[in-house]
Amino acid sequence: MLAGGDDYELVFTSPSSARSRVKAAALQSETSVTRIGVIEAASGLRLVDATGQPVHRRFASFDHFAS
Repeated sequence: MLAGGDDYELVFTSPSSARSRVKAAALQSETSVTRIGVIEAASGLRLVDATGQPVHRRFASFDHFAS
């Protein structure tokens, strides 16, 4: 899910050079960590699926006060 109101997992970024430290911290804290993508230096936003095909989404934030 990329937009909505039911996001319950923490998402963070770290440099690839910190991968072993992230894995060690996850083991020590008994926390599951899953690599979901990469960040590349470029302008704009580009999302691709597991096969590398572009994913086109219209983003909207969740409105907690909508009736």
